[in-house]
Amino acid sequence: MPTPPGSAPTVSSQGRTPSGRYTYRAKAPRSQAPNHAEHAKLAHALGVHRQVLSHAASAIRSLTAARNELIAQALEDGLTLTTVSALTGENLRAVRTIGLAYDDLHPSGLPRSAQVAALKQKSEELREAGRHRDRVTERREALIVMALQNHVCDDLELASLTGLTPDHIRRSTRGIPRPPQAHR
Repeated sequence: MPTPPGSAPTVSSQGRTPSGRYTYRAKAPRSQAPNHAEHAKLAHALGVHRQVLSHAASAIRSLTAARNELIAQALEDGLTLTTVSALTGENLRAVRTIGLAYDDLHPSGLPRSAQVAALKQKSEELREAGRHRDRVTERREALIVMALQNHVCDDLELASLTGLTPDHIRRSTRGIPRPPQAHR
């Protein structure tokens, strides 16, 4: 007996209709299907984190450039490599390389204490910007894990929302149950 249009055919426990044709039955119950509101909220949060990480990276680049200029000027004004290295937390080789990159500097005439204070301040600002970026990255990773555990997004969608590659998503969330793959 044919089923009326718009109604679902009766399916046996083996997944077959009375006519003998196989009917696909999803393994996950419908109650676990992603909620549209939850998906929208998570997509928004990941978008915000992507933007905040972009701003943090920009701030780090700016602070690094300013600190490097201070390092080069301090070296030009006579501070030793070891003193600058101790103030900034950079190794001697990095300090020497930074100093050599700025070949058009002239002595500034600033006192040693002013240069030391400026280097300390800029280095601390750079460290704080790095810590901020790390905190935002940790929260983003937690959101990614939550999205996978709740089956809200798959790897490709998460990669799109975060700006990461799908391989990075897979590697960083290894061992977390994935949402069922949609076959096309």
